[in-house]
Amino acid sequence: MEFADKDSKSESPYKIIKMINGDDVLCKILQEYSDALVVECPMAVTKQQTIDSAEHMVEHTGLQRWINFTNDIKFVIDKEKIMGFGNLAPEVIVYYKMISGKAKEEAGIESGNSEDEDKILNKIRDNVERLQQIMTVSDDDMEETDNKITHMQSKKVLH
Repeated sequence: MEFADKDSKSESPYKIIKMINGDDVLCKILQEYSDALVVECPMAVTKQQTIDSAEHMVEHTGLQRWINFTNDIKFVIDKEKIMGFGNLAPEVIVYYKMISGKAKEEAGIESGNSEDEDKILNKIRDNVERLQQIMTVSDDDMEETDNKITHMQSKKVLH
């Protein structure tokens, strides 16, 4: 099992690893050996179900430290404990870097984000704030919207 393509310099070191125990681990691969990987800031994918204000069940996906109660950021993973792996999508890499950067700060290590990464993170934060403003609607506006026709049914019947 090779995690890094030796011929390709464009291969991303950011991976999602599926462990044989079922854990999904996001990490940056620092070093690969024949029997193990050295990874930086492994983060476990977590899912949490909550009930929103309209009494609907909502599932949130997030990241948390894979190994708690340590400030270490580098870990060794035995390849025999890995079931599969893949490259992280670019938008997930940005999220991973943001969360792992906080873990590095807690450990007293600089996160090392480049200016471009900082610009992307600031843009994401701005977009989230604008989305929150858009989604903040008064009850009167909601009642008014409920009374309007928002979708016209097609007269075509598909069989």
